[in-house]
Amino acid sequence: MVGLLVSFALVAAACGSDDDGDEGSSGEDSSATTSGEGEDTGVPTRDDREGNDQAVDGGKLVYGIEQDSANPWAHYATSCATSCREIFRAISDPLFVPTQAEGGDAEAQPFLLESAEPSADYTSWTFTARPGITFHDGTPFDGEAIRYNLDVCRFSTLTGPALAHIASITASGQTATITLKMPDVALPFLMRDEVCGLMFSPTWMRTLESNPLRELDPTRVGPPTGDQAAPVGLGAFEFQSYTPGNGNSFVAVRNEEYWRADEGLPHLDEIEFVVAVDIQSRSNGLRSGQFNVIHTANSDESKALEEDGDFFLLRANAFGETSHTMLNVAQGTNPAYAALSGKDGTMDPTGANADSPLLNVHCRRALAHARDGERLVEEREAGLTEVANGPFPPGSLGYTEDTGYPEYDPALAEEEMTTCLEELGTDHIEFTFDTTNDPFNVETNQLVIAMWKELFGDRVRTEVSPVEAGQYIGLALVGDYEAFAWRNFGAVDPNELFYWWTSATASPIGTQALNFNRFTDPEIDEALMAMRTSPDVEDRKAAAQAINTRFGEQVYNLWGWWTLWTVAAGPAVRNLTDLPLPEGADGGGPVVPITAGKHHLAQVWCEGGNCSS
Repeated sequence: MVGLLVSFALVAAACGSDDDGDEGSSGEDSSATTSGEGEDTGVPTRDDREGNDQAVDGGKLVYGIEQDSANPWAHYATSCATSCREIFRAISDPLFVPTQAEGGDAEAQPFLLESAEPSADYTSWTFTARPGITFHDGTPFDGEAIRYNLDVCRFSTLTGPALAHIASITASGQTATITLKMPDVALPFLMRDEVCGLMFSPTWMRTLESNPLRELDPTRVGPPTGDQAAPVGLGAFEFQSYTPGNGNSFVAVRNEEYWRADEGLPHLDEIEFVVAVDIQSRSNGLRSGQFNVIHTANSDESKALEEDGDFFLLRANAFGETSHTMLNVAQGTNPAYAALSGKDGTMDPTGANADSPLLNVHCRRALAHARDGERLVEEREAGLTEVANGPFPPGSLGYTEDTGYPEYDPALAEEEMTTCLEELGTDHIEFTFDTTNDPFNVETNQLVIAMWKELFGDRVRTEVSPVEAGQYIGLALVGDYEAFAWRNFGAVDPNELFYWWTSATASPIGTQALNFNRFTDPEIDEALMAMRTSPDVEDRKAAAQAINTRFGEQVYNLWGWWTLWTVAAGPAVRNLTDLPLPEGADGGGPVVPITAGKHHLAQVWCEGGNCSS
């Protein structure tokens, strides 16, 4: 018998990254709890099956994940997608986890920390580590370990832009004090159970060739003798082996010295993460017993698993990602990047993007008006998701009912295309359109192109170009694309999205950028600053909504739908989501259970200690 738990911050039509449908590489999150502003559907949000509190130890869990990651497994160096974060959460723990009481706003609850105290003006924060915690190699978790982890992240070319507003970090005993260049009222949300919020052994990181501190302070790093593919965390499971590539695996075994062992955690003996890029092979693996659990953002396949009736399903889209087509709008110069880097701020130094019609807002608006979101949701999402009008879904701080984003309207599409072609002095537009090589994703984006062809005919010339999933995020990072099927922008707090949209992270094509679109928008910059620095929740909400509206005006992305994630498990797998807070913690609510297809695993157990039964 199927068990089905659904949590929406919005009410989907049929239910009462990245490139979606399991496409591409995800930048951020969704959640299984209804966020504070969302509509309460009255549907359970957790695995509350009878007897779920009677945990049994033992067993091996095999988890089918959507893709491997490039440059594994140092958190500051890995091009991290959803699957990467699931692995990181197994082998390490974060400084903070998001919690939420019923009907309340989300909070960042100290997890590895005893406390986190800001200064009166929010220009510094003092973190105090819980005592007695050690990494898998025996290195103590203390203030110095926090400092080292955050320093390698902030000096990394990949993760550094997210922490660029940190001026310095000092450590003493169990405390680390973070001094900021500007106030940050929501800094803990940047250090929750995501990449740089997860802690790894400084002893291990000092031995890695990729360590970004090697050139800055080589005397404190040591010779590069370590293995980046053999990570050392402090989580419930310890690294055992890693074999990269599609169909290969990451294996972790029970940490007998886990800092929460006195609380009975973890329950499982072993976890193996197995890559299955094609959603059909992943879901078939669940059906055949090859996998005990899988995750997917493919609503069509989620519906099929529901109809099978043999699996327990958790669906979640609160605090969720938005599926969209990302557009490269790099042009002109970027003074913010030039000032921060001391380099030339020319956004398209090789001229690769100079002739792109997507630089013209009328061309972008024409494509948006010609994209039938309802048809996409019905034909490719099994009617389970809702058409998006921006990056903030209902329930998010920045949700805006009317963002001004171009709705499906063939007449307005014709008007905008006429203006587009007149301004460009041509009779057609032509651009590349990339997606991952999952066949379902290819078909989804071929449907998008078919919609444009139906309306515009030969005036729009493009075709889908499939890209190997493991390499996909790399093209986005360096701006090697024009139109790109993507899935991103999930966040528990909108402060987490600062680095995706600020001009400071829009580096020129050919260099790594977290602002993948490479837009430089003063109005968005101003709103981002207000959202980060104001302690007044209404000011922060207004700033986030202003960002939403600006996206609607400028159409930097062609919005698709708010992503629905499904975690599907065999009947023996229990307690997928209810991670308890550490003893003595009081977050005012439970841990947010699912974020963009990711959840914690210390609390998971299997009936009779056999996950395949």
